[in-house]
Amino acid sequence: MRKGKSLLWVLLMAASVLCGCGNGAVSEDKGVQSDVPMQESGGTSGTEERWGAEEKTPDIQETVPYAQPEMKGEITISCLFAEEFLNTAAEQFMKQYPDVKVTVNGYKESSGESAVEDYRTYLNTKIMTGKAEDILFTGFLPITRYSEMGVFEDLSGYIQKTPELNDENYFMNVLQAAKEDGGEIYIVPYMARFDTLAFSAELMSEHRGNESNMQGICFGAAMDLAKQLVDETDKSNAFLIQLNEVSYAHYLIKDSIGRFIDASSKKVNLDSPEYVALLESVKALAEKGYFGSDIDFYNMEYYFAAECDYDVQAAYYSMDTKNGVNHCMPLTDAEGRTLIKSNSCVAINSASENKDLSWEFIRYLLSDQVQTSPSFHGPTVSRKGLEAVAERYYALYQEGNGGAGFGSEAEYKAVLKSWMEQINGCDTLDAAVMDLVDEENSKYFSGQQTAEETARRLKRQLEQYFNE
Repeated sequence: MRKGKSLLWVLLMAASVLCGCGNGAVSEDKGVQSDVPMQESGGTSGTEERWGAEEKTPDIQETVPYAQPEMKGEITISCLFAEEFLNTAAEQFMKQYPDVKVTVNGYKESSGESAVEDYRTYLNTKIMTGKAEDILFTGFLPITRYSEMGVFEDLSGYIQKTPELNDENYFMNVLQAAKEDGGEIYIVPYMARFDTLAFSAELMSEHRGNESNMQGICFGAAMDLAKQLVDETDKSNAFLIQLNEVSYAHYLIKDSIGRFIDASSKKVNLDSPEYVALLESVKALAEKGYFGSDIDFYNMEYYFAAECDYDVQAAYYSMDTKNGVNHCMPLTDAEGRTLIKSNSCVAINSASENKDLSWEFIRYLLSDQVQTSPSFHGPTVSRKGLEAVAERYYALYQEGNGGAGFGSEAEYKAVLKSWMEQINGCDTLDAAVMDLVDEENSKYFSGQQTAEETARRLKRQLEQYFNE
């Protein structure tokens, strides 16, 4: 019986994943620059061909030191609402550089029901009129569309030229998670948020198979296993997961988004039999009582075969040695990629006249001085920042459990670090796309339209969105 938050500590061993999801593991070779400043080829090779010489000496590369721009001028920042760390960083940056003025333009003090759409419209107008801010926080913005429109500056060169941005100081796989196939990096994360998934320890113990070596699993495969756990148990009130039909379908669609939507080529395949079958299968599960979105948590025994959670909390409860859930791990997509969310990223307006100064402020946001501050509420890209975050959250969760620690602080840090090292991509699909999908799917699940009608309406709406 599950009456509170509790999870089993699981050793994340390198192994294969279930049914076609890839293993989600990341190569040790992060593909990032070293801890020395960027090097550039000199104008000549420095090689002289001498009579009788069998080999030529290799080209000599000269180290180009990082050159900070003149710290003078004004930069502006756009975001839906300004978080504490951003306002504090702006004030500290101006104290450090008195000749620089930083203006944070938060659209709303908090995100209301219509604030997101209003902000998108507001920012679009500013971009089209050439009046948008120098730095854009990407939360709730159409990342793919802005990248294609040329709104965002390519930051890959800035990253290469910044000497402290190396794997010793940062999780470079995270910092460069949004790298395009051509090497461009339009958005840079200051924090890494990602979903996790775990299975019921009690139901798993009844399962005939041995899944103890799992590392990384996609939602579809996880739900296949969860259904098996529910079907095989003799316990009452056992459910797949605490989601309703719309949320469940959302995860399944995002799991294999490329089968239905190709944002880069603007192709939509949602009117396919495959999509209709997906919707119908989710509805069938709901009708059979597999979802636990409206159960009485306080007056009945219940079991969830699987649970979704978020990074820092899941890492702590994964060490719980009491009854709860186990095999806790980052959730991957069907291709085995562990993706961070694009909401906690920052970009530079390509039309900005202060790009270098804007990068200096982003560089400051990535500094240990800011990343270790208490106002960061998630895994930071800075290694020292992650240490500080882990210390704060360990103390917080320990206090919430009456001083009972599930494992040591060092173990908690090790779990978070290992999960951060698995990240190998960024979810940059425009939020508006899934908003449309969820809205139309909800009409199907509430009986307002058929699955076929839903698929056709979605195809039409998304094609219009991509071609606006």
